[in-house]
Amino acid sequence: MKKISTQGKYFRLTSLFILLAELLSFFCYSLNNFIDLYSIAFALIVLLVFAVSLKNPEYGLFAALTELFIGSKGQLFSANIFGATVSIRIGIFCAVLIAWIIFAIRKGLLKQVKQIFIENKILIVLSAVSIFAVAMALFRGNSPTNIFFDFNAWLYFLYIFPLLTIFKKPEQLKTLFQIFTASVASVAIKSLIFLYIFSHNFPIIIDFYKWGRDTRWGEFTLVSGNFFRIFSQAQIFALLGCCILIGYIIFKEKFNFKKDWSYLIVILLSASTIILSLSRSFWLSLAGAAALLTFFFWKYKFSFKRIAINFSGIICLVVLAILLVLGIVNFPLPKVMSADSSSLLKSRLNMDESAVSSRQSQLLPLLQGIKTHPVVGSGWGTTVTYESSDPRIKTIDNPLGKYTTYSFELGYLDMILKIGIFGVLVYLIFIWSIARKIFLVWNKKTDRSNRALLAGLSLGLAALVIVHIFSPYLNHPLGIGYLLLILVFVQLISTANSISLE
Repeated sequence: MKKISTQGKYFRLTSLFILLAELLSFFCYSLNNFIDLYSIAFALIVLLVFAVSLKNPEYGLFAALTELFIGSKGQLFSANIFGATVSIRIGIFCAVLIAWIIFAIRKGLLKQVKQIFIENKILIVLSAVSIFAVAMALFRGNSPTNIFFDFNAWLYFLYIFPLLTIFKKPEQLKTLFQIFTASVASVAIKSLIFLYIFSHNFPIIIDFYKWGRDTRWGEFTLVSGNFFRIFSQAQIFALLGCCILIGYIIFKEKFNFKKDWSYLIVILLSASTIILSLSRSFWLSLAGAAALLTFFFWKYKFSFKRIAINFSGIICLVVLAILLVLGIVNFPLPKVMSADSSSLLKSRLNMDESAVSSRQSQLLPLLQGIKTHPVVGSGWGTTVTYESSDPRIKTIDNPLGKYTTYSFELGYLDMILKIGIFGVLVYLIFIWSIARKIFLVWNKKTDRSNRALLAGLSLGLAALVIVHIFSPYLNHPLGIGYLLLILVFVQLISTANSISLE
């Protein structure tokens, strides 16, 4: 098998398709007041993905994964259907799943579904927990709308069947790796472009702000002077990609700068994205991944010299990432403008984005809500009311800032509220089973490249588990998607036998 690389055909094709998708999304948004191009683009994309998936589900899954990696909340495109806004993520999900069912029936793949359940028995219990949470929610009279929008993210687990039945050939690992790294690089570059446009007050700044906000890709905060916080949920894959590539570089047999420089570029872009996100949750999870990395060093008896070289390299990359962010903000060309658009944007940002973190204010009300049904949970769509200091909520009409919602930042407490302590334990057992699969394949494989990739996946898994404490990802398609991606990678590595990934 050819070496895993970020310099391949699928890396270039994925980058091109992402660029075209971003440009099309911005073009549709710009003309949306005149004609509903979003709905037209939505329909064409969904139909195209469905048609391609019928012929070859592999390509439909490539499209689904790429959208997941770059799409944040999945609304790069959307359509208004019967008064409800349907995201392109939902559209692609339906297209791929329906096409896979038809393909699986024709090819006799449904027998493999039973095998997937056998190999992942805990999924049966997790499914039962999710269904019970729906019944509990209906019994308690929770809003059907809240139930649907709270629960629908968990339907993403259904991708496990097409993913594990379609991706079974070792050579597919290289393709998936290139699609993943291209997506990570694209998210990072998009974040840096937003930072450059905002920090230099381009006349198009308002259009970018509205596009980024209305497609729910990101949140943009004026920090100080001309420095802006650019945060997107999609940046979680910059975090995970950083972990995977650092693990891969460190544990592979030998790093060759001439051949492997592209890894460093993607890591640099990812690290700069994590920095400009100003997300303490991301930073904390990186610290957790670093702790696991230190454990690996001890476990596999790395020499002090090798440890020092690796950590020195990581520190150098972090310094370069900081310099890259500062360089973009202070780049002298073009000269920073003082146009009216800048003043308008700053007023919007100060009004819309100066919210104080709501995590602390959610803590006690969440704990109080959990007391009602701590073991089995209160069901999807369960709401809690807390006092928010967010100026968008705390207004003249609402001086106390009372806010009722079913969506919370504290990920594990959110899950305990809905599916109870039992449900969270089941989920954690599922995550532990994934970690165990990594360990078992690690022990079976002798190839250093395979082990290096498994080490990187482990670091990413640790980061995801930690970041969910303060930012909800494990109950979101982004986190669920990464868990499924690990299962696919482990399956492909385990089938590689003596074929080297190098």
